[in-house]
Amino acid sequence: MRDLLKKVKKSGFLIFIAALGSASPLFYSCASKPEKEPEIQEEPGASSIPLNRDGRQLSFFWGISDEALSDIEKGSPSSIRHGLSLIRKSDIDYRENEKVLIFTALNIMQLVWPSEKTDFELPALSSDTPYSGAIRSVKYGLYDTSTGKSDYLLTILPALVIARTDDVSIFFNDAKEDLSVCLKKYPDSALANYLAGLLYRKNSEFEKALPFFTAAQKVASDNFECSYALAENLWRQGKFRESFSISQNLLEKNPRNISVLNLNAQNAFRLKNYSVAEECIAKILQNNPNDLEALLFRIRILVEKKDYIHAASLLDVYSRQDSTSRDYLLLRARVQYDWSKNTNAAIATVESALRMYPDDQELQLFAARLANVSKTRVSGKSSEDIANDVLMHDPANDIALQYAVEGLVQKGEWKKAYEQSSLIVSRPNADSESIFLHIKICLAIGKNDEAWNLISPMYKAQSSDEQVVQTYIIVLQETGRSSQALNLINQLLPESASKMKSFLYYRRSLIKSREEEVLSDLRSSLIANPRNSDALFKLYEIYYKKKDYRKAQYYLKQVVALNPNDTKMRSLNDELMLKLSAQ
Repeated sequence: MRDLLKKVKKSGFLIFIAALGSASPLFYSCASKPEKEPEIQEEPGASSIPLNRDGRQLSFFWGISDEALSDIEKGSPSSIRHGLSLIRKSDIDYRENEKVLIFTALNIMQLVWPSEKTDFELPALSSDTPYSGAIRSVKYGLYDTSTGKSDYLLTILPALVIARTDDVSIFFNDAKEDLSVCLKKYPDSALANYLAGLLYRKNSEFEKALPFFTAAQKVASDNFECSYALAENLWRQGKFRESFSISQNLLEKNPRNISVLNLNAQNAFRLKNYSVAEECIAKILQNNPNDLEALLFRIRILVEKKDYIHAASLLDVYSRQDSTSRDYLLLRARVQYDWSKNTNAAIATVESALRMYPDDQELQLFAARLANVSKTRVSGKSSEDIANDVLMHDPANDIALQYAVEGLVQKGEWKKAYEQSSLIVSRPNADSESIFLHIKICLAIGKNDEAWNLISPMYKAQSSDEQVVQTYIIVLQETGRSSQALNLINQLLPESASKMKSFLYYRRSLIKSREEEVLSDLRSSLIANPRNSDALFKLYEIYYKKKDYRKAQYYLKQVVALNPNDTKMRSLNDELMLKLSAQ
């Protein structure tokens, strides 16, 4: 054929070219009209690629249907399969450019869509091309900038490396520019959108990655990689419900996939669906019992479920492999505090952890919590000090701000506490605990109207919530609505559980004026809950005022036992001891 073409060139008889058109598929596929068919010229490095009459070289993939080429360029698994089906031949050999296109398409599938299968075999190429060179660079982990980018595939092929490496910083700008060009041609390309999403995600720009992953998944909704990438990116953005919807669907189709099991467990955990989270993690551990990360996650789930017995047992198992892990130490401290009620042990564990991880925010916040409840210093700092350390690096951290406010309340710095607490409750996502504390502060500085305006709508919406009811009764009493409080207390007493009964009797004792009625209610409060510090302290005050120091000491000692780190209670007890010794 080549000798024949040379004869055509030398003879100059264009009519001979037209005559060959009916017999030669080579020429017939180039154009539909004879006068537009390419004139074949020998050019270095392009001996088999035709040129137009103006001397410009045609596409490397000349002669291949536009539909097949477009399908492969768009790059979704289904479009690649369809494009390959249009190229498929059964009784004649493939031309070299067809082999190159098949080679390129199959490598896109292997490198980007490894979960997908095709029935094509990878062809052997007779010579190197920019396409095979770009793919070879990708396999070496390199972004090939020497392809020339003369067509769509040579522009997008270097970007396949995004799917092969975690560090995209070296070629980020090149890839961003090339993928932008590709998306202008095919805005709905699953391949270009997926690679752009990966580029931004691996650069920790999750917001920018989201629209690309969404577009890719819309086109290739049945593809594992597109769906997983979208679900994982949503999880990183904190959109756990949306991510969970996708990860659950993925799990149904891929029940043994470790990545899917882990992602689904993470989503379920964030949504407080601990049973699903534990089930997924258990499957991971069945597959690999030595997966320490999964073991720690299971312990974390058990702690959240308050299954402390199993959590403590697994912590012992984990400690045989690693006793210095940050997560292990934090979980150990939580079990010591929440289950064993051993605050001193929990503080010792957290202090040990902070020596190794001094800037860890979660450890700092748990340390602030322990300092707050124990009214002691942790690592030499008060809860307020620790919270302020966190706020220096993360001013919007509501948990740290809450601990800072609680520290100020303990110190009796009410006005300063009010300023910071106001910031918390002004936010639309302020939780109930923050509002309750702010109400307490408002009452302490005489802002009764503000306290009432906060609790009233809460009580109307959540009149069955015990803490809401208790706060509502307190505000009723503190704002001069004692008769309303008394009516509500009497209404609730008969059906209340023991702790609630204890609270109600105590609050009623504050309304009563006759001493025998007050004492009767306080004793009833302690019968319902012997550990009610408020009732014990009120009895101490009554007997201290009557100068019955022995009885006063009896009740104050119990208050001190329940609050061993409360310096104010200990000081009162010391004072009382002096009075008794002077008698």
